[in-house]
Amino acid sequence: MILLYGLGFATSFIIGRWADGLGKERVLTAVLAELVPALAGVPLVTEWTALLVICLVPWGVLQSLAVTLLSTLLSECSERHRGTVLAFYSLVSNPTVALGAALLAPLFTSHGFTAVGWACAAITPLVFGPSAWMCVRDKRPRSAISPPTRRRSKGDDTC
Repeated sequence: MILLYGLGFATSFIIGRWADGLGKERVLTAVLAELVPALAGVPLVTEWTALLVICLVPWGVLQSLAVTLLSTLLSECSERHRGTVLAFYSLVSNPTVALGAALLAPLFTSHGFTAVGWACAAITPLVFGPSAWMCVRDKRPRSAISPPTRRRSKGDDTC
């Protein structure tokens, strides 16, 4: 079963061009919105093997896109500080995954995989909300977001 999730996860290099064409921020926002029902739904179909098989590949695709797009957006944020930005991303994300697994282990033990799926589905909007807000904010004219600033040269940071 995990192989099917892994196959979905391995698609990011193929789907990445599609995300580039549509806009990374827009696709990331859509992916995070789609992860909520996926996280809630996958645990509900664990007793039906055929349906679970059908759900695992798209779930892996969504997870892969979320991770890949987030890392790409962060690495594009600052050419000069790319290594530092990605180091801090790893510093935050890796312990967070471990902490999440540790904190959700008692929930899994007492209530099973379905409860963990619902908990993850409830947590995901915490990331989706700010992402959606940033996409909406970026569609406003520049003057509505911030006062005009000096013109940046090619080597300046973009974030």
